[in-house]
Amino acid sequence: MKRGWAGLFVFWVVVALAAGPGDQARRLLELSGVKGGLVVHIGCGDGRLTAALRASPAFLVHGLDRDPANVRKARAHIRSLGLYGPVSVERWTGGRLPYADNLVALIVASDPGDLADAEVMRVLRPGGVACTRNNGQWKKV
Repeated sequence: MKRGWAGLFVFWVVVALAAGPGDQARRLLELSGVKGGLVVHIGCGDGRLTAALRASPAFLVHGLDRDPANVRKARAHIRSLGLYGPVSVERWTGGRLPYADNLVALIVASDPGDLADAEVMRVLRPGGVACTRNNGQWKKV
């Protein structure tokens, strides 16, 4: 049974959307407390925040987006920075996330769509964190 993200939220945290992708990434990583591992960016758009989430070599970042045009833009941006490999992007049609159970350190969901809470919890590793954007604010689970 699918539930909305609201069932998972523990508290609200504001990360100014006016800030650049680097600032947003730093704030999200600080908020999450994650120091490395697999970071998944759902609804990665143009890839700017996705690329910025690779704050150090300790991070492997994977962006997902439903729109093929966004995937192309994101890949071009990531390549322009020389980051393709440790940062990658692919098209995702929704539903099941393409990861093994208990693998993901951090999920950043710019656009989670109808992603089920149980699916997020399935892929998060023990101590993993999910942050999602809603009405200009980020929420942390």
